[in-house]
Amino acid sequence: MNFVRHVIAAAAAAALLFSFPAKAQEAYGVRIDGAPEDLREKLETISDLKRGLRDYPTRAALRRAAERDAAEFRTALSASGYYAGAVEVDLVQETQDGPVNAVFTVTTGPAFRITAYEIVYQDAGEGRPATLAEAGVETSGSADGAALRARQTEFLTYLLENGYPNAQIVTRRAIANFETGEASAVFVFASGPKARFGDIRIEGLEKTEPSYLRRLRTWEDGETFDRSKLISYRDRLAKTGLFSTIDVSAGAGDETGAAPIIIDVSERRRRSIGAGASFSTDEGPGGRLFFEHRNIFGRGENLRIELSGSEIEQSINFDAARPLPRLPGRAFGNFEFSNETTDAFDARSVSVAGGLAKLWLDDRLETRAALALETSNIRASGEEERTYFVSTPLSVLWDSEDDLLNPTKGVRAALTVTPYTGTDSFVQSALSARSRVLIGKDDRFTLAGRAVLGATFGNSLEGLPRNKRYFAGGGGSVRGFGFQEVGPLDDENDPIGGRSLIEAAAEARARISQNIQLAAFIDTGSVSASAFPDFREDFFIGYGGGIRYFTPIGPIRADVAFPMDKREGDRGFQIYIALGQPF
Repeated sequence: MNFVRHVIAAAAAAALLFSFPAKAQEAYGVRIDGAPEDLREKLETISDLKRGLRDYPTRAALRRAAERDAAEFRTALSASGYYAGAVEVDLVQETQDGPVNAVFTVTTGPAFRITAYEIVYQDAGEGRPATLAEAGVETSGSADGAALRARQTEFLTYLLENGYPNAQIVTRRAIANFETGEASAVFVFASGPKARFGDIRIEGLEKTEPSYLRRLRTWEDGETFDRSKLISYRDRLAKTGLFSTIDVSAGAGDETGAAPIIIDVSERRRRSIGAGASFSTDEGPGGRLFFEHRNIFGRGENLRIELSGSEIEQSINFDAARPLPRLPGRAFGNFEFSNETTDAFDARSVSVAGGLAKLWLDDRLETRAALALETSNIRASGEEERTYFVSTPLSVLWDSEDDLLNPTKGVRAALTVTPYTGTDSFVQSALSARSRVLIGKDDRFTLAGRAVLGATFGNSLEGLPRNKRYFAGGGGSVRGFGFQEVGPLDDENDPIGGRSLIEAAAEARARISQNIQLAAFIDTGSVSASAFPDFREDFFIGYGGGIRYFTPIGPIRADVAFPMDKREGDRGFQIYIALGQPF
């Protein structure tokens, strides 16, 4: 019986013992000795122990993790150009009850320099560049992996842009001389045969005419293959707005050296309806509704009808465009009816216009010329007049921005000159520019700015129709002041307008989360009766702040702005709510 009792007691003790988890290893420390500061920071980022990704229940488990880190460190040393580097690791416990420290001792050795570069082709061929210099690739002698990868990628780009559509990187290696601290880099490629642009083969079309896509090509028949032109061609296809997916690639060359260009696309729906809304304290609620019909006859033709309205303006606009790939550019036409009811004037206007636009420099530069007819019925200061004008708007636009509603890089600048004749003769011109710069870690901060200059020649202010004068103030102009309220006022405190205009704005933005951005801004502007912008006139300044909430379609913007040197008739603040960044 005593034996049975002892067995039962031992079993109970064992059950109690194993009912508790094994004691985890106490908190550990990580120390990296011997590495330069920049290298040490790099090693810390790749260390599992340093990042504390998991717990290690035993000292043996901690050592295994430390050995894995040490192996990664040795690879990182080689990638940084320290080919003779070494890493040793030990577990050190300073006191009996203290934490265990994983101590890595790094011996970098000399930083190797690349003194020779060798190009090796895995396949046969003739006429290919045999050195980096022949491909125009500059070398720095740096032996770190990023620098070697960059040189090899530059050489590959040269091959792809000079007749080798199937070129690819095979491998690279460095042969080190440990006595001299020098190394040779060996880049291995497979170039494939040299090729010319061949026929275009298109799959996935439903409505679009294949001939239209062929006319969009960015190369001439039989031209030596150049991948950059293939990329430009794909960009042209994307800018048509006709396709939801686009795949463009070069096939294998035939016996004559012609490589077919294979296009696989999926067409978007040809019709769409959309709506938008806005609100500001000076213009009240606003909205727009549009209908768009794309690819009407299968050659990229586009029709857009838009209704827009607010308390101060209502309009209907018809825009039609037809691409002219061989120009390259497009023909366009426009019809618009608008009704404006402002403190400065009331006007009903009808206009019709048509013209041509030509694209240059990878479609970033656009020049445009048009012929327009316009008539307006204007009421201002108790008087009514009817005007008739024929105009020839001429414009140059540079646009390298990356997004319509939330641009993060690029510049948009425009110069417009419009001669008018009819009821009177005069010339109006405007110059505008906007851009931004991203700063800080992960581009957290944005500094954005815009400027506008306007001028009118050939007429006095009194002879200039009210709806052809320059005005400033409002959400798209000088925030903090009401619509058109920047500038001189008449005896009834209504805006007079001017022949020239100056506007400038600066905005600082800080992204505080993935979806929220805060902004602070200052706007200024001036309207003058002189033909040229007069920088001696009084400038009106507005300032304020806002918030942007990022959605899949673009940021929703809410701003509150205050006028500096508020006049008697000015509101104390203005509120603006709209879709998209102001600039």
